[in-house]
Amino acid sequence: MRISPFAALPIFLALIALVLVGGTSGPLSPLTMGIAVATVLVAFAILYQHVRPPTKVGQVPVENFSLWADVGEPAVELRRLSPGDVEVAVRIANADLSSLSSNAELLNSRISLLLGRPEFKELTREKMNLQTEGLSQSLREIVKKSGAEKKFSPEALSSIEQCAAQADRIANKLYDFQRGKPELVHIYMEPLRRAAEKLSSDLRLAFKNVSNFMKGAAVQPEGGEPRGEAPC
Repeated sequence: MRISPFAALPIFLALIALVLVGGTSGPLSPLTMGIAVATVLVAFAILYQHVRPPTKVGQVPVENFSLWADVGEPAVELRRLSPGDVEVAVRIANADLSSLSSNAELLNSRISLLLGRPEFKELTREKMNLQTEGLSQSLREIVKKSGAEKKFSPEALSSIEQCAAQADRIANKLYDFQRGKPELVHIYMEPLRRAAEKLSSDLRLAFKNVSNFMKGAAVQPEGGEPRGEAPC
């Protein structure tokens, strides 16, 4: 281990001073000897600060979500569309669902980083990465199918609702995993739990807005006028 010259200088000077004091003829006063010894001890302390190994501080690489897509309220623009604008509604909703699918992929990648570590054996046992990967895959399939059909089928709406429930289950499991665990585990898991919770909330809003729009579109006749009640 290399020692800085600036760190060794105080001990070197202190030793010289101690030698000079010891070589002085005549008895030394206790004060003089005490000052010399104190100087040497201080110099040793300074040297120790420079040569001792640095204290290892556990650095927790908290996974940030700076790439998280904030879509606001998903599919909220559908409220301003007329019931006949189904294709436009599908494009708008699919854009938001694609962003939510990317968020699910981000959550999956962050969870996958923890697999195999002893502190997170529950994640490995529960195969949480497969659950988040399946969530992202389901959202991509919804976008692909509705884009091809240019409408949201009842099955697609049901799938959105199921994805929201799946994200909610993931958030609950992440919460359970960190209970009673050391602070290190909590620091890792809490951002993941909040992300899953946010994803569930966004998917429920998407389901609500798309479902409400499609209900209005379902009662729209081909002529474009809303259906009225049958005459008596």
